[in-house]
Amino acid sequence: MSGDMFVAYFGLRFEIGADEVEALELRSDARAVAARGAGLKHFWGNFGGAREEYLLFIGEQIGILGYENSNEVSVSDSSLQLLISTTKRKLENAGFFDAPKLHLAWNADI
Repeated sequence: MSGDMFVAYFGLRFEIGADEVEALELRSDARAVAARGAGLKHFWGNFGGAREEYLLFIGEQIGILGYENSNEVSVSDSSLQLLISTTKRKLENAGFFDAPKLHLAWNADI
């Protein structure tokens, strides 16, 4: 059982259908494979609790905060600028052309 967590990612966010969960579990989802090949990180999970809203984040992990994770994270302005430019380049190299964004998501352990 995992605890509540707060996820911070710079990159892309995808809503995942129930039919796509197995591919993510088996590490064969095409988006996740492309992300790994480009040196990007990905994170997915059920962010809807009982209503099962699965999300997939691809890009650069800024932090995962929570009881079972980190207590805090900080990023300098120069590191953040480098993270943004590097992530944009890696996303394009992986075949993702949507504009990346800062994504902050609460994942309650229900």
